[in-house]
Amino acid sequence: MNYLLDTNICIAFFKNDQKVVSKIQEKGMEKLVLCTPVKAELWYGACKSERVAVNQVLLREFFAQLPSLAFDDKTIENYGEIRAWLAKAGTPIGSNDLLIAAIAKTFRITVVTHNIKEFSRIPELLFEDWLDR
Repeated sequence: MNYLLDTNICIAFFKNDQKVVSKIQEKGMEKLVLCTPVKAELWYGACKSERVAVNQVLLREFFAQLPSLAFDDKTIENYGEIRAWLAKAGTPIGSNDLLIAAIAKTFRITVVTHNIKEFSRIPELLFEDWLDR
């Protein structure tokens, strides 16, 4: 099973959170993936930080270590279906989380996130919280 790291898990890893570091060591880097929305959120964070250049170098190194999943035609279909279902249920989620969920459903992988409130609204989406205290 592969794991799609959400932005908050990546940030916890960068901050050396021992729960996340231990889980990554347990699962192995070869089981981890990123996706373009997560990378975009991380890059945005680096751009607004006080150490822009340093953080961008760190992100480039991190991105080089992990495969990255992007949108394809099946992901577009999943996106539309998930968004419509959430709208009908009256339980929308953030736009980037919706993109991440669509990618995870397409590739049938588990989203690793601390944002359980939003991701738990999506039927049949696999997710884990590696920061669960």
